[in-house]
Amino acid sequence: MTKNGVAKILVAGLVGGFIGNGVLGALFSSPPIQSILYNPEWQSQLFIEITPKRNIPVSVAGLVILSIIHAWLFSVLMPSIPGKTWLKKGLFWGLTIWLMYWLFQEWFIYNTLLGEPLLLNVLELTILMLGSLVEGIVIAFFLARKPSGGAG
Repeated sequence: MTKNGVAKILVAGLVGGFIGNGVLGALFSSPPIQSILYNPEWQSQLFIEITPKRNIPVSVAGLVILSIIHAWLFSVLMPSIPGKTWLKKGLFWGLTIWLMYWLFQEWFIYNTLLGEPLLLNVLELTILMLGSLVEGIVIAFFLARKPSGGAG
């Protein structure tokens, strides 16, 4: 891998991570979503007690570093990723990120450990899907887009 290839992967991962997590942060911190996720009539008490204690900067930094790994994996797997355009590849990659990371985390941490109700898991998974799709699209923009800037 060339230095230029490494630099592109780092940029794709950093930008994809920052933008994808920005989408997640904006949605999860919005008053309507907060009022649903922290409603004591719907949410588990353990979730309400534990989740505000997260160290958000450390969490986001970890997710951005993980996005660099997502960009590297995209670069390795790109020839086999479905889609003829960078946008379609990016959408598929975002779905893959969601399936491989968020779906697992939501079930095993929030549902089974923190006792979050399934309906609230679905709400969170919907938001996480949006962030994952954005991350996948940004990564593909940097790594799969033709140099001319065309659709392919």
